[in-house]
Amino acid sequence: QKAQIGVTGLAVMGANLARNFARHGYTVALHNRSVGKTDALLAAHGSEGSFIRTETLAELVDALESPRRILVMVQAGAAVDAVIEALVP
Repeated sequence: QKAQIGVTGLAVMGANLARNFARHGYTVALHNRSVGKTDALLAAHGSEGSFIRTETLAELVDALESPRRILVMVQAGAAVDAVIEALVP
């Protein structure tokens, strides 16, 4: 199964957006630089909807249906630029 949307950056805002999408029927691919945050979200809220756990940005991209939609919920500035550069290829 492919996800309709992906979220990278699972701090408070990213996690809550991912949960909201899942509660509204979307399959959500999850990614965080620290896999522990992904696992914590799934342990606490995995029953709220359909999630796909990923460990790398490449896995996140592969988990998404086309056209790919990714929310980049990381710290503004250089971190966003770095994530976008990693996703573009």
